[in-house]
Amino acid sequence: MSLTSNHLLVTGPPGIGKTTLIKKICAKLKQSDIPVIGFYTEELRNQLKRREGFDIVTLEGKRGRLARTSEGLLPGDPRTCRVGQYYVFPNEFEQLVLPLFKDAKNVVLVLDEIGKMELFSGKFVENVHNVFQQKNLCILATVPIKRGRIPLLEYLTSNNKVLTVSVSQDNRDTLLNEICDVFERTMIS
Repeated sequence: MSLTSNHLLVTGPPGIGKTTLIKKICAKLKQSDIPVIGFYTEELRNQLKRREGFDIVTLEGKRGRLARTSEGLLPGDPRTCRVGQYYVFPNEFEQLVLPLFKDAKNVVLVLDEIGKMELFSGKFVENVHNVFQQKNLCILATVPIKRGRIPLLEYLTSNNKVLTVSVSQDNRDTLLNEICDVFERTMIS
């Protein structure tokens, strides 16, 4: 497979290794002196190994809450935005993520992920839509397989300037080099 777009969406079933692949790509690009900014999501598990939420972690190491189950909520936490068993914190998400869009010039912008929880932020949706229209920016994002009728995801996956790559057990190791090669060629030229 030959990847040719500088806007890449990575998709695949939960647990296949999308975020792990994103982290490896970021590390390899940084070793090549390619500037990378963005965020990834990280699941949180309690002492019993049950998932109790997700955090947003910027590539600079800042961390904030994205979502928690009712067991992980603090007194006074808002309980308005919900996906399944998770209560989402769009304000905390925006505080960490929105500044990244202002710095997205001559870099690889990493967005892990563009999913239902993140889409509670209208400002995030607007910024994502805008950056995917830029030709002089490299973007690496993850999206869920099951998208439903979500306009932003439909727009991204149907855009012929955006390449969607499915991660599987068979290709996740080779995708690392293929994706890095695309961004290295684009950013160095």
